[in-house]
Amino acid sequence: MTATRSDLVIGVAGHIDHGKTALVRALTGVDTDRLPEEKSRGITIELGFAPLTLANGRRAAVIDMPGHERFVRTMISGAGGVDLMLLVVAANEGVMPQTREHLAIADLIGIRAGVCALTKCDLASPDIVELAADEIREVLRGSALEGAPVIAVSAHAQTGLDALRAALAAATVAPRDATGPALLPIDRVFVRKGFGVVVTGTLLSGAVRLDDAMLLGPAGPEHRTLPVRVRGLQVHGEAATEVHAGTRLAINLAGVELADVPRGAWLMHPAEVALSRSFDAVFTSLPQTRRALARRAKLEVAAGATHALAGLSLLEGESLEPGRKALARVTTDRPLALRPGERLVLRGPPSLAGVGSTVGGLVVVRPVAERVRRRAVALERARRAMEGDARERARVELEASAAKGLTRAELMARAGYRVAKTATADGVVAVANDRYVGRAVLEGLQREALQALSDHHGKHPAEKGLDRRALAALGDDAVVDHALSELVAAAKITRAGDVIARAGWKPRGLDDIPYVAQVRASLARAGLAAPRVAEMATACGATPKELEAALKRLVELGHAVKVTSELYVDGPAMRDLEARLVAYLEEKGTIDAQGFKEVTGQSRKYAIPYAEYFDAKKVTLRIGDARKLRGR
Repeated sequence: MTATRSDLVIGVAGHIDHGKTALVRALTGVDTDRLPEEKSRGITIELGFAPLTLANGRRAAVIDMPGHERFVRTMISGAGGVDLMLLVVAANEGVMPQTREHLAIADLIGIRAGVCALTKCDLASPDIVELAADEIREVLRGSALEGAPVIAVSAHAQTGLDALRAALAAATVAPRDATGPALLPIDRVFVRKGFGVVVTGTLLSGAVRLDDAMLLGPAGPEHRTLPVRVRGLQVHGEAATEVHAGTRLAINLAGVELADVPRGAWLMHPAEVALSRSFDAVFTSLPQTRRALARRAKLEVAAGATHALAGLSLLEGESLEPGRKALARVTTDRPLALRPGERLVLRGPPSLAGVGSTVGGLVVVRPVAERVRRRAVALERARRAMEGDARERARVELEASAAKGLTRAELMARAGYRVAKTATADGVVAVANDRYVGRAVLEGLQREALQALSDHHGKHPAEKGLDRRALAALGDDAVVDHALSELVAAAKITRAGDVIARAGWKPRGLDDIPYVAQVRASLARAGLAAPRVAEMATACGATPKELEAALKRLVELGHAVKVTSELYVDGPAMRDLEARLVAYLEEKGTIDAQGFKEVTGQSRKYAIPYAEYFDAKKVTLRIGDARKLRGR
């Protein structure tokens, strides 16, 4: 069997003791209070689940959510995957505090369809039922459930149930995105004998298939991710091979033990969803909030089936009045699985919250937010991500990553943007195998490279060009090399190995370089008894710095050899020494310090630096106090 995206998740919400569990039992025949404590206390503590087939053939998963104020966290964890809210209000009590909070939460997490069940109508007179229905319609006005049908029912007397089923079947619900990354918040974990670990949840986006390799996390105090395999899939108790977004399902996992799987973790395909502690979001403050929110606040954020402590910092304005919106940077004490557009609920203390403990909600615009020094930079990026489509979000993220770039998976996780492996459209440039940068970033890097070359040519007119390693600070090697290859193709620079120059650049001739003749003559006269750089500078009436161009050019041409930063030697003399050293070692096998003095004809002052030079050149290999030919 393959479960399709037509499956529907119905969340049953409302005040405690308004008959939610009894109504679910009447609709489905399933008692969702499964815990002994729930049975003894007569209230729902954990989420309860039941299947329901509607009159139009559509199969629904019904989630019975707790109504008590103490269990609103659990209610929120169930509401995240809900397509349609069944708001329950008892006719004999009317709208109560948790009714209002659950309705506010439905607005904040984006539930856009609903039906209201006016329960316990057998305990109220027709006039009271009518008054309760009018009150509900008034409370729904201005909310996402405005205009939702209000159906009078009695689970005890079995009245109104057919009309309620018809209203549920007639509700219009937009399908979830089955093309996006797979994401499943885990709301229940248990072990089934003979199968192992089983997790349940509502698939928020994407698709999961049998034998898929997935990641589970964050887990443990280190908040690590664990590789798992989908061993089995079930929807409404039936085995499935593929499940699409919007489906309530159970997954049998291979590769983990029960202790490894905390409730509140997520299942996702590798690298497709960002696990983040810092993100940017649009914060909406509920109109009922008691006071303005300060620029910085400590709150609790509910995401999926988990809760985290969050620091919220407004990116615009110094405070936020009740009922208003603003972009904010949010940091949490644990990683959250986030996608662009993810909706979260914020809860706070009674001194701030006006509806239960709920103070507002978040809509994620940047799942991963980097540190920036200026608030204005963070605001500008968040605003562009909020107002733009996936292409614009990708451009924002590539600008933020600068010359480091992003992978295809990172672009999907951070921007919801799918890029072809070789595509360069939308300002996204493929610079290496699975590495992309923004066109604006690449052009900025190219301007920096051209300026660096111009500066180098001006300061070192005798040199052929700039060593590629001098541009390492510009960014990732693959990104810099791609930028340079584009400049070569545009005939703006030339590159010979690691030497780069502006197009048309010609270094000065040897005779044009200051002091080159004096330095070359001095080295040739001295042979292996070469003067130090400082000594040559004094003899030339110059500073060591002023001899750098001459020495570098002589080394490039082979007229000199750099032994150390202070010792340059005549090139022919060093090549002759190398030949004599190789002959000596081929005859005797090894050479010690005294042997070097004999071969060079120089004191220890020269013999030791020469020995170390040939080690570095990989002509010789040092073993203790002796050396031999490398490879012998």
